[in-house]
Amino acid sequence: MTAAATVGVVEVESCAVSNRRPITFDGCFGWFHPGPRRRGVVLCAAFGIDGLSAHRAWGELAEALAAAGLPTLRFDWAGTGDSLGDDRDPDRLAAWRASLSAAIDRLKSEASVDEIALVGLRLGATLAAEVAATRDDVTYLIAAAPVVSGRAYVREQQSLARFLRVRGEDEPADTDEIGGFAVAGYFTADATAADLKAIDLRRLAAAPARQILLLARPGDTVTAELATTWRAAGASVEEAPFPEVDALIENPTKSRLPTAAWSLVVATLTRGLDEAVSVSPGPAAMSRVGTPPRLETAEWIEEPLLFGPEERLFGVLTTPRRPRAGAPSVILLDAGRIPHVGWGRGAVETARLLAGEGRRVLRMDPSSIGDSSADPNGPAEVLYTPETVTDVVAAMDRLATPGDDRFVVVGTCSGAYLALHTALDDARVAGVVMVNLQRFIWTEGESLEVAMRTQLPATNVFAERMFRADTWRRLLAGRIDVVSIARVLARRLVTRAVAAVRRTLVVDPVVKWLQMLDRRGSRILFVFGTYDGGRDEFAAHVGAEARLPRTVPGARLRLIERTDHNIGPRDSRATLHGYLREFLETVDAKS
Repeated sequence: MTAAATVGVVEVESCAVSNRRPITFDGCFGWFHPGPRRRGVVLCAAFGIDGLSAHRAWGELAEALAAAGLPTLRFDWAGTGDSLGDDRDPDRLAAWRASLSAAIDRLKSEASVDEIALVGLRLGATLAAEVAATRDDVTYLIAAAPVVSGRAYVREQQSLARFLRVRGEDEPADTDEIGGFAVAGYFTADATAADLKAIDLRRLAAAPARQILLLARPGDTVTAELATTWRAAGASVEEAPFPEVDALIENPTKSRLPTAAWSLVVATLTRGLDEAVSVSPGPAAMSRVGTPPRLETAEWIEEPLLFGPEERLFGVLTTPRRPRAGAPSVILLDAGRIPHVGWGRGAVETARLLAGEGRRVLRMDPSSIGDSSADPNGPAEVLYTPETVTDVVAAMDRLATPGDDRFVVVGTCSGAYLALHTALDDARVAGVVMVNLQRFIWTEGESLEVAMRTQLPATNVFAERMFRADTWRRLLAGRIDVVSIARVLARRLVTRAVAAVRRTLVVDPVVKWLQMLDRRGSRILFVFGTYDGGRDEFAAHVGAEARLPRTVPGARLRLIERTDHNIGPRDSRATLHGYLREFLETVDAKS
C-alpha cells in the first residue's frame, strides 16, 4: 500500500492493489469497491474536463469509502469514459439519469445494502440530486460544487470553449451538422445545452434526500441559497467549504487530491453507523461470479484488463470481431496523467475506430495514473521515468501469443517519450507513433513542474503573431510575459545552434536511436500540431523536418494544422486517425 494522507480520523489512500472489481451494466462501465456495511455509496462523476481531471482522486475516494466499510460503486455515464455511446447521441440527460438509476440498482444487487448515499461532483452532483428526488431509497446526498443553475453552467462552458479555441477568429468552432460547442474535445450538442438550461435545483419539487451535505467554494452564494431552499423543504442540510475544488478539476496532470473534503465525506457517511458486520453479496452478484465484464457492439468486444505485478496495472482491451490477419496489436499511451480514456475521450474513439477495422487495441494506464496502482518500489514521479517502460512491457507480455507478438505503441507528449523508450527497449515494437513529443531525453533532477510552466508553442508561432494587431494590444496592456518568453526563445535558439554544430561533428544520440530502430525494421511516425513546441525539440536533435526521410529512411513526420497540444478538435482527430491508418498499413506490409 502507498502512504496515506491523514486528516482527522479518516485516512484517504492513493489507489493501491485492493479487492475493487470492474463491472459493466446497461452499457456502462464501472468499478465496485466492496465493503461490509449496509449503507452503499454511488459516486456520480463530473463531466468533461472536470471529470477527466478528478478521475484519479475519484478512485481514491471510492477506496477510502470502501476502507471505511461502505460498499461503493463508481461508474461512467452513458456516452462518457469507458461506457458505450457518444456525446453526439440524442437525449443525453435522459440517458445520464437512466445510467444513475441503473447504477443504484446494480449496487443494491451487488452488496445487499439497506440504504443508498449519492456523492456527486459538479454536474454529477446535479444529476444525483434530480435522480434522488425521484426515489425513496436514497437517504443521503453529498453534492460537491454542484451546478445549481444549468443556464449558468452552459454559459460558463460556452465561454470556456471560446477561450480555449486554437483557430483564428474567422474560423468555425468544433461543431458539426447537429450544432453545439466543444470544450477540450468534449462536445455539447445544442439540444443537450437546451436541456441543461432547463435545470435549476432550487426548483426541485422536493428535497432530494433527508440528509444533505453541500460542499461549496467559499463565497458561493448560489449554493448557500440552495441549502436554504432544501431546509425549507424539510431536509437536514449541512454546509462546508470546498476550497480545494479548483485544484481538483484544473488539469489531469496538475490535479490535487482534496484530502480534507474527501475525509469529510467519509466521516459524514460513516457517522452513527454500527460497527461493520459482514454482509453477503446479493444473489444477482453471486450469479455473476466468474463472468468477465464486457461491453459489446457488432464490430468489437471491450473488456477491462488487469495485468502486471499483483495485477496493479489497468487497461481496456478492444478486440475486433473480425480481426485483420497479421495486424500487430496497438497500445495507446496518453499525455501526462490523463487516464486511459484520453483527452476529450480521444483514446476511446481511436481504439474503437481501429478495432472496427480489425485491429486489437489496448489503452492503458501506467503506474500511478488513472486506474493503475502505484509501484511500491517505483519512483515518486512516473512521468518521463525510464522505469515506466516495464509497465508497457508488462502489457505486451499479457497480450502476446505464439505467432502474434508484434506491437505498435502510440503515445502523446510524455506518452510519446514512453512509447519511444519502450521501442528502444523491446524488439517486439514493430512501430512507434509519437504525437507532439516534447522531450527525447529527460535529465535526472529536472523539475516536471518547471518544464510544464515554461512550455511554449513552436518558435514559428511567435513570428506569426508579431504581425497580428491583437498581439500588440495585449503587449501594450501588459498581458504578455515578454521576459519569460524571451528567455525560452533564447534558450531554444542557443540549443538549436549548439545542436547544429554538434551534428557536424558527431551523430546526435537521438538520431542514433532512430537509426537503430530503422535498422531493426521498426517503423517510426512523428505527428506534430503546426503550433506545437515539440517541433523545436525535434529540430534540436534531428534537424530539419524535411530531411528526416534521408536521415532515417523508415521514419516519417506529419503535421496537423492549427490544433491544440492534446489534439482536441474533432477535425484534428480525424486527421490524426488518417495518419495512423496510413502508418499501420506500412507496418502491416512489413509482417
